[in-house]
This record gives sequence, C-alpha cells and structure tokens, in this order.
Amino acid sequence: MPASEEGSLEIAPESRAFLVETFTALRDDLAEQVRAGGKAAPDSKKARRDLATFDVLLAGLKGSKAFPDDEKVRRYVADLLRTTDAENGYEQTVLEHRALAELAAALGAD
Repeated sequence: MPASEEGSLEIAPESRAFLVETFTALRDDLAEQVRAGGKAAPDSKKARRDLATFDVLLAGLKGSKAFPDDEKVRRYVADLLRTTDAENGYEQTVLEHRALAELAAALGAD
C-alpha cells in the first residue's frame, strides 16, 4: 500500500476534497437507485459491493480509517482512473500541452 512511514496517504487537500465529493455523489446516486428499485435498479449484489467500496474509500479519505489492503478496491480505483482518462482524452490533452509548451519555449514565449 503506497503510504508514508506514518501510514498517511500522500493526497493533496484539493484532491482529497474532490475525491470525497465524487465518491459521496456516486454512493448517494447508487443508494437512491437501489431504494427506487424497479427495472432500472442495479444488480443488488454488485450494488452492495460498490456501496461498500465507496464507504471504504470515503472512510480512508476522511481519515477515520486506514485504507484496507484490498485488491478489489485497488482494482476499482485503477479501472476508474483508466476509464476517466479515456473518457476525458487525457493522453491527447497531455500531448497538446507538452507540444504547445515546447513551441512556446522554442519561441522564447515562456
């Protein structure tokens, strides 16, 4: 588990706030879908697993508990990272930024 010697995670306060807001919204939305039921309701077993994952992440991010050494939680976060990067075109954004920064430096405009 990547952590400092004291066991606290190296997550910037702004990032931590973003993650708490994001996982709280995801958890609340999923809980509402489960409560509403009906045809659009998610699979109950997967929903319980996802709600538990959100709770574990939120507890760790809020500092009330350490993150568990849990492969499923790591896999969930890694998959979310890959999906978010793909959806947001992260690699393209990084390429564009680097190319423009290099051009600005070459022109002495940095």
